[in-house]
Amino acid sequence: MKAFIDTNLVLDVLAERRPFYETSARIWELVESRDLKGYLSATSITDIFYILNKQLGPEKAYYFVNKIMMVFDITSVSQGDVRKALNLGFKGFEDALQVVCAKKIGAQYLITRNTQDYQQAEGIEVVDPETFLLSRAD
Repeated sequence: MKAFIDTNLVLDVLAERRPFYETSARIWELVESRDLKGYLSATSITDIFYILNKQLGPEKAYYFVNKIMMVFDITSVSQGDVRKALNLGFKGFEDALQVVCAKKIGAQYLITRNTQDYQQAEGIEVVDPETFLLSRAD
């Protein structure tokens, strides 16, 4: 099963952001154990590095990006992807680009804490981490 993982979940784990850390860490563990094929966009990597560099410094930011690369698959972002995202009509361009990337790799799920930002997404199931984990328990 393929899932596109939103940037916020990765940051929850790496920065141990409470109260989100536990459920985001469970998603990370599913990807790390290969029970879930987890993808991030290349733009997520640059965003994560930027945020971690500001919060934790460059040494830790590089360390964590290397760690991410060992766990997640990364999907590229092309000029065509940007055009598609611009034409989706989302309020947030970044969210539209995440949807385009998720569809490009054939993800069944887009897992995010901000499901309300993806209400216009069609053709992919947008779920929060808790809902995703509960659906796997059935």
